[in-house]
Amino acid sequence: MLETGSARGSREWLSRKFPDHAQWPRIQRLLRLSGVVCVLHGVIWGAFYGAHGMDVLAIVLFSLILVGLGCLGIARKRDRIPLVLIAHVLLVMTIFVSLAETPTAAAARSTHLFLLPIGVASFFLFRSERVYLRWLFPGMCIAALVVLAISPVSLGPQLELLTDDVRRLRHGLNTLTAMVLTCSVLAIFREDLSEQMDQYAALVRGLAQRELRAYLQPQVGLDGRVLGAEMLLRWDRPGHGLQSPDKFIPLAEETGLIHDIGLMVLERACVHLKNWSTLPGVDAWMLSVNVSPLQLASDSFVDDVRATLRRVGAPPNRLRLEITESALATDLSVLAAKMGALRQDGISWSLDDFGTGFSSFSLLQALPLDELKIDQTFVRGMGDDPSQRELVRKIIEIAEILGIATVAEGVETEQQREWLAGMGCRVFQGYLFGRPVSAEAFHQAHVPQGR
Repeated sequence: MLETGSARGSREWLSRKFPDHAQWPRIQRLLRLSGVVCVLHGVIWGAFYGAHGMDVLAIVLFSLILVGLGCLGIARKRDRIPLVLIAHVLLVMTIFVSLAETPTAAAARSTHLFLLPIGVASFFLFRSERVYLRWLFPGMCIAALVVLAISPVSLGPQLELLTDDVRRLRHGLNTLTAMVLTCSVLAIFREDLSEQMDQYAALVRGLAQRELRAYLQPQVGLDGRVLGAEMLLRWDRPGHGLQSPDKFIPLAEETGLIHDIGLMVLERACVHLKNWSTLPGVDAWMLSVNVSPLQLASDSFVDDVRATLRRVGAPPNRLRLEITESALATDLSVLAAKMGALRQDGISWSLDDFGTGFSSFSLLQALPLDELKIDQTFVRGMGDDPSQRELVRKIIEIAEILGIATVAEGVETEQQREWLAGMGCRVFQGYLFGRPVSAEAFHQAHVPQGR
């Protein structure tokens, strides 16, 4: 059975909860900036309230120091605490701290103004996410700001002990700090947007001038014979050297260029397959091509693949399309229908990086898969952890029960190959057999010459 909508939504949220490499530099700057402001604000006003006998208010403000230190700590490492959780902690804490003051004739409430940079930051930070993070969360920040601005509610009568001069000083400092934070957030994202536009222009030029190069890495069988290859994309960017996909694919997906890039890669793969089909000894080779989730979601995806195969004249039964677990965060019935349509044409399907995300073995039954790629993190961990070897063994056994072939990625040592072969894996890919190289170098190394 296919998953329910709630299960899909839960998996999709989990798959997006950590920032990716493209997001992280600006998120890191925001966390550091927020951390410093929280610590300074908590220290100054917490000490002031404590010195004047306002213990409850002092504790509230000192708790803000912990939030600030948490932000600074999280900024040092990625993939520790979900970014969404951090945003909600800042929202709740700001609302709570805002109750540590009350508007008077001398000065209005001001701490609630810190909700403005939080809302602005989340709007830009989550601009590629879905409705809640992109619109509702910033809306919650603005709504809380308005409510606190017009409501006199506070934490208690101790606030009446503050003099009008202190109220005015606090109002001025808080307002200035909130405005500086908001301007800083806008500056960070303006800089990021400018850099992104430059990269986009360079990527458009690179696509037009064929700077995106197809690299091939061999896939071999038990006897060491090459059975095919995986096509990997590299950007030979002038002045920057050879760049791996994680440097430009996120930008391509954000800007829509991924569709043009995907069609270009597919066409090149089909050209290789057509050439191989005329050469004895390599005419049975398979060629694997990665498909972006955005490509797969396109209504024209199936027609585009079929049109490319017809135009080039490549054998569809030698083409294997690879999807990652992030592609599973969609309507599985639609996904299965597209995969099934192309499978009827002879194209096979592979699930890449299995086990690193949030898919389950039930998905192996729900989707028309032909191959399962065991992620290299499992393969590399087999030498240090016997339980890791047992996990890989179980993955291979379940795939075999379901009639799905397995390919082990990241095989670097003969010991790893022997372990995997003993577990029932029959196809391997990794540095032990060859690094990704240009198509020309791959053909020279593996295609029989003089045919």
